[in-house]
Amino acid sequence: MADGPVIPQLDLELRHIRKRYGDFVAVNDVSLQVGKGQFICLLGPSGCGKTTTLRCVAGLEEPDGGDILIGGREVTGEPPWKRDIAMMFQDFALFPHMTVAKQVGFGLEMLKKPKAQIAARVAEVLKAFEIGHLAQRRPAQLSGGQKQRVALARAMITEPRILLLDEPIGALDYSLRETVMLELKTLQKRSGISFIWVTHDQNEAFSLGDHVVVMNHARIEQQGRPDEVLSRPRTAFVAGFIQGNNVFEGKAGLVRDGVLEVMTALGTFRVPLLDLPAPPTGSALSFSVRAERLIERPGEGVPNHIALHCITVEYFGAFRRHVLEGAGGTVVKYDQFGALPQSIREGENIVLGWSLENGVLHQDPPV
Repeated sequence: MADGPVIPQLDLELRHIRKRYGDFVAVNDVSLQVGKGQFICLLGPSGCGKTTTLRCVAGLEEPDGGDILIGGREVTGEPPWKRDIAMMFQDFALFPHMTVAKQVGFGLEMLKKPKAQIAARVAEVLKAFEIGHLAQRRPAQLSGGQKQRVALARAMITEPRILLLDEPIGALDYSLRETVMLELKTLQKRSGISFIWVTHDQNEAFSLGDHVVVMNHARIEQQGRPDEVLSRPRTAFVAGFIQGNNVFEGKAGLVRDGVLEVMTALGTFRVPLLDLPAPPTGSALSFSVRAERLIERPGEGVPNHIALHCITVEYFGAFRRHVLEGAGGTVVKYDQFGALPQSIREGENIVLGWSLENGVLHQDPPV
């Protein structure tokens, strides 16, 4: 008899996790699988449930229902120190009286490892994190970036299966974040440890994550590869939450060859159904188009056209954003990347369009 398919062991599996505080539902039916060595980002607005989910994984909160498995072992109800995890907090939680070397070796001391082994391992980790020259300094003598490295080294020295990070670079200056993110991604790949990173910052989530989980109102709205979530938002919330999407609301019309007509205040547009069922004619729905996917002065071969008036032009370094207005006061964003000459100016009228494949129909009706 042939062997069945080999299923790689998961570092973490959440099965229908639920958590409430009185009448407030903090986590509602959250299920998630984390493969070995993955970098998972939990992304969403404040109060969406991402930190509570992380605390349930850490054993700092007990879920009201569901199961938590780490390395295939059920750990629901077990204390944090039995879960093969480490956690890094936003404020780094460094001990003010300890040197960097003592901070980093603290976890090994708690595990009662031999002193010689601790000293050798601390030296190895300090070198890996390029903080050996800081070994005898205390937290008050460190910069924000140095504190971050020390906290990360302390968390990773015990080689946990999973490292949990709650807004770990939120306190750093913006100019330092890009450097720190690159270092973290490199260290994570080198270590093979799974990272679960909580953030409300979309740049962090899409730059770092192998897998992005978007949460809203205690539930997972969508999860997948960063490019999938960015380019194919499955709900109106995800499309509206992620920067750079234009969300249009309308009513369902006829379906021809897998393409739905959507009637809006700006006109009638054609949107592919793809894997979604055809909605009832006249039902409310929404779809989105990425701001950088719009086309200036589209030709006849482009199915969707929209007449707009440019209100203002904003500059964001790597790209230029045009804010335009259409019929009924609908605002549309159009982004140009690179050093292209400015082709639309404030006060100008312009027709934009988009190709069929760049319209994304959402699963839920607009709220």
